[in-house]
Amino acid sequence: MRSGVVGKGMVGSGIARGLGPVLLCALMLAWLWPIGLGGAMPVGGDVTQFQMGLMSVLGEAIRAGRLPLWNDRWGFGFPGLAESQMGVYYPPHWVCFGLLPVEAGYTASMVVHLLWGALGAYWAARRFGVSSWGATLAGGAWGASGFFLIHLPHLWALSVGSWTPWIWGLGWSIVSGRGGRGASWLLAAALTVQVLPGHFQLAFCTQVSLGVMALGGLLMGKGARREMARRSVLVLFALIAILPMAAAQLMPTAQLARLAETQRDFEYLSGFAATPLHLVNLVAPDLFHRSPLWRPVVWDPFHTSPEELRLYVGLIPVFLALLAIIRPGPHAGVIRVLFLVGVVGLFLSLGPYVPGFRVFSQWPGFSFFRAPARWGMIVSLALALLAGFGLDAIRDGRLLRPGRWLVGCVLGAVLWIVAVIGLFELGLNATERPGPSGVVAVYDRVFAQLPWTNDPPVTEVFARARRPQGDVRVVAAQMREGLGSVPTGGLRLDRERWRIARAELGTTAALLVGVVLLALLARRRQALVLGLLVVTIVDLGLMARRRPVDSAPIRPLTEQSRVLGRLAELPEGTRSIDPMRNLTMVSGAAPIQSYRTLDLPIQPELRGLADAIPRATGEAETILDAQRSLGARVRVIGPIGPGIELLRDRFAETGRIESAEILEDPSLTSWLLGAGFAETDEGRAGRYLVLDAGSAPRAWFLPTNDPDPIEQFRGLTANPAAIVSLLGDARPLDLQTMTPEQLSLTVSTDGPGLVLVTQLDYPEWTASLIDAEGMANPVPILGVLGGWQGVGLSGPGSWTIQLFYEGRAERLGLAVSAVAWTIWCTGLLITLRRARPRHGISTGE
Repeated sequence: MRSGVVGKGMVGSGIARGLGPVLLCALMLAWLWPIGLGGAMPVGGDVTQFQMGLMSVLGEAIRAGRLPLWNDRWGFGFPGLAESQMGVYYPPHWVCFGLLPVEAGYTASMVVHLLWGALGAYWAARRFGVSSWGATLAGGAWGASGFFLIHLPHLWALSVGSWTPWIWGLGWSIVSGRGGRGASWLLAAALTVQVLPGHFQLAFCTQVSLGVMALGGLLMGKGARREMARRSVLVLFALIAILPMAAAQLMPTAQLARLAETQRDFEYLSGFAATPLHLVNLVAPDLFHRSPLWRPVVWDPFHTSPEELRLYVGLIPVFLALLAIIRPGPHAGVIRVLFLVGVVGLFLSLGPYVPGFRVFSQWPGFSFFRAPARWGMIVSLALALLAGFGLDAIRDGRLLRPGRWLVGCVLGAVLWIVAVIGLFELGLNATERPGPSGVVAVYDRVFAQLPWTNDPPVTEVFARARRPQGDVRVVAAQMREGLGSVPTGGLRLDRERWRIARAELGTTAALLVGVVLLALLARRRQALVLGLLVVTIVDLGLMARRRPVDSAPIRPLTEQSRVLGRLAELPEGTRSIDPMRNLTMVSGAAPIQSYRTLDLPIQPELRGLADAIPRATGEAETILDAQRSLGARVRVIGPIGPGIELLRDRFAETGRIESAEILEDPSLTSWLLGAGFAETDEGRAGRYLVLDAGSAPRAWFLPTNDPDPIEQFRGLTANPAAIVSLLGDARPLDLQTMTPEQLSLTVSTDGPGLVLVTQLDYPEWTASLIDAEGMANPVPILGVLGGWQGVGLSGPGSWTIQLFYEGRAERLGLAVSAVAWTIWCTGLLITLRRARPRHGISTGE
């Protein structure tokens, strides 16, 4: 009889092992649908305004067989590889963007990394000792977690975060002594690959959590302390190996970071942290998220935002994770380690709300990044893995009365939600009437403890809830969420809050009722487990509807947007002034108002002048002068409704533009301002004015009688009118581009002067001056006129100036990485050869 039961259990376990990963992949694809297999791609937000343009440049460089050391479409040029977010050395990018169009490549990368991350959580859970069914739950809760949901607009979130569970699984294999001889080498490789996509913050979170895991294993592990210490040292060596193995990316980025370093003060580092108030999203994920009316009241005062904080892995997984912590069973040591890692992650995610933040936020690594809420990735993974243990506790019968446990968790969640809403209601009602109030005094004392200065008093915060919100984007977002029509008196949080609360808590209430009903199945373990899995799938599936990106067909963006299609007709590399940030790069143009995280700002005042809206023809002439000074041929203004024809006429009256077109582009409007805005009357009327001002030089010769022309022009940085006047009298030069890293121009002069190239001055650029006889001499490039490149000519003559991007930091980094990876390959081969059993050797005994 026993053997029959055991055999049946083994068969069921085998089915689960085979079915779990397949089911997990199917659920992840459904969670992302229609993006991916549904034939849709993500659009909107940072997808189109930040990342797509960069990846299009990367794809072109890969297909051309060169490294994109310099991105000449990024503003006035920028060190593309060093900025890191193209992820030039990340192998999946070579496939996704080297072989596929950028739209298909971006979508493929999102799908592949989502599956990779979910399968990694499944595999890690198995390495920690979770059953196949528990591991499937862990993988689903992690892959569909709120962290990845809010970061769907960010390619780095999935490409970097998907490696974290694999790293945890490898790290625990080493710490627990169950890893093979090559585990530490594989761990070093995984840690390095995680750095290469270019967004280092999540990689740093993973590295710290791995160190905590190794420390936890050392403190809580059983057996010889010396052996445990040796295993922890192997993890430490893997962490140290990141520096040389990833040097190809880290060294150029470090060079750029030193130049672009801003004041990383407390205000910067403490921004976008998790708060004790918003931890309620662990059980009520929509609360404070669906309506934009919440933002000025419950987000802005705490210096955080709903785009950075949504700590949720599913209602059932949270309950199961708590069960695993309270009833650890035979895996107590592992669960304690995961609990420790999760607690550390939660502590760090709270940022300024925990003691010691001002101290440890100045430590190396911690001082590099803002948005402490991103440590929520570590918390989410720990909760997901613990949930797998909790499900096993119910399946194995270790919890005698699971029904009571589930009902108790439901009651706790309800009390938590009611307490948070009650605090808001108490403050709102207390500040409604003027005069002193004991409640207001208490709230004032609490708000006074917030770590920021010059924040408004609590009365002002709650007063915002009573002010009408008329911004069309707020109204559009409110309506798109299905929160009802706009009242005659305008949107006010104090009047709409109950309708909003019902909408935001409706799904949670239904799920809580469902959990109570599941408690009735407590005596039928298999049915209960199945019900828990089904409720989790429904829960996370409903959450997928709250994704912060829209979708569009997978086809070229230049075909979907009339404005982008018009820009694509211009010569490649044409500079533009437009509201699209990096998206313009997809069309082959170079937006000077592009965005990057490590910035070296050039001519912000002059750019502001060129981006102004004229009220008269004279102002339009001044704006066109500024546009020409920046080397920008085209300008896109919009979206604009009524009045766009008048604006076009003002520019046309100057007689200095080649064409002025008005284009209807609802697709672009939805990408820039959201699909909800595009559906309003203002959005439907959103049109774009595309101004083509003709040729705009990028290089100039400025004659002077000063024997040191560099010094004469170096200080003109703050007055855009002076620069426009100066370049108006200068002689334009023809700048030839062989590659983005190699430029050339010729100039004939009657005396000394300055050759100005309106390109970012960066230390990797060098210049050679070639005279009429072909003799080349190196000459210095110095920053002039606010950060452009300047080459001084001391006298008359005919010259050819060649500019080269040397890439010394890139070459040195590649050399260091090549040596490190060679050592890695050699060490792995030696280790595997030593681990191979010897056959045919007799011991003589």
